[in-house]
Amino acid sequence: MNDDFLDELEKSEEKFKVTLKYPHLFPILEKCSNAETRKTMNVAADTQCLEANVPILEEVVVLRQEEAKILGFENHAAYVLAVKMAKNAENVLSFLKSLNEKLSPVFEADLKSLLELKKEETGDAFDGVINAWDFRYYHTKLVETKFQVDEDKIKEYFPIEHVTEAMLSIYQSVLGLTFKLTENPHVWHESVIQYDVYDTTDSSFIGHFYLDLHPRDGKYGHAAEFGLSKGCLIGGVRQYPVAAMVANFTKPLPDKPALLKHDEVVTYFHEFGHVMHELMTTCNFSLFSGTNVEGDFVETPSQMLENWCYEEDVLKLLSKHYTSGEPLPVTLRNQLIAARFADSGLLYKRQLFFGQFDMTIHTIQGKVDTGKIWHELRRSVAGIPAPEGTNGSSSFGHLTGGYSAGYYGYLWSEVFSADLFEEFKKGGVLNKELGLKYRKTILAPGGSKDAQTMLEDFLGRKPSQDAFLAQL
Repeated sequence: MNDDFLDELEKSEEKFKVTLKYPHLFPILEKCSNAETRKTMNVAADTQCLEANVPILEEVVVLRQEEAKILGFENHAAYVLAVKMAKNAENVLSFLKSLNEKLSPVFEADLKSLLELKKEETGDAFDGVINAWDFRYYHTKLVETKFQVDEDKIKEYFPIEHVTEAMLSIYQSVLGLTFKLTENPHVWHESVIQYDVYDTTDSSFIGHFYLDLHPRDGKYGHAAEFGLSKGCLIGGVRQYPVAAMVANFTKPLPDKPALLKHDEVVTYFHEFGHVMHELMTTCNFSLFSGTNVEGDFVETPSQMLENWCYEEDVLKLLSKHYTSGEPLPVTLRNQLIAARFADSGLLYKRQLFFGQFDMTIHTIQGKVDTGKIWHELRRSVAGIPAPEGTNGSSSFGHLTGGYSAGYYGYLWSEVFSADLFEEFKKGGVLNKELGLKYRKTILAPGGSKDAQTMLEDFLGRKPSQDAFLAQL
């Protein structure tokens, strides 16, 4: 592990203290050459709160079955999907199966590449398997060797203060907005910052947002956007929307600013996209306001905006070396873009696994054995077995956090996000006219229009899978 990572850790005698939060877990799984250490972290992550959470989850699944029956639905998935784009479980399972078949050849090629890297590194100790704790490590190796992408070098060009400033500037320009830092804000922690948002054209007030970017004890451990107040009419008076983006990016050191890995920059763009979706609403009813859209469409706007982080013009704006002030060099920029879809077969199959697990437990009847289903699907769908004794559903927060029978939506949404982005590729990713059209047709309506209608309004045609499949 590099010195920057170790310098951030608490140390007791000869040992370092690590947690299962992302700023500790992912770097170890990606960079630690000691397989036993990676295994220890992976097993710990997939067994956290297992004894407490698994019985609760399995009880919740049964209660959802009973609730669906009472309401006249065959199962929980049928109940949830009735108001989504997919409409029913059959359509979702067909979508997952079709995508799984298309991904299989890509997956096999990706797996072969990682096995070759492992064999080269381990020699006579090669076991012929990519274990759960091997994937991120050898994926990182592949990106570094095949594409010469050095994340430690690249993150030097993404100090969080500059990324924040540049990202906010891009959103303001493309969506026709003005952000003003709130003076003396009332916030829940001293590190949280608040902005007021105005329409650039007429200076009308739109709403507020908060940025809560660094980890601390007791804080939510992932990255997410939270709508704190919905934009709507109450008694004929406009209630302005308020949203918070919460993340756990690495804290700055005394002699070095907080530096973001490129995938953290992508996460930043994605979650802030949800903030914009929340604030751009023109709905009168809170039920349809902001991100209150069909659940399998809610990720589409933010997934579309992730593409900005791989565009040359945007990377120039986002990057600034923390000492020299230089933007990301052309060579590193090209390598980063070329490596974007490295191991896409493995990565998408992993997403398919989560979606299939979610749909499986919410379509079967009776008592559910989540551990058995988890292991079976990890082998048959993800293609990489889970460690014995683990059950990652114990910390699969989506299952009880509003995404039950809905995780497939990440992939479902990505199909449409690729189609939307094709229009920006044609017209220019920083095109203000196109940005305003996007704001008006995709962000502003919220759930007051069906997602299919919004897509057709922006595209001028029916959406297609072609752009997404062309990436694979």
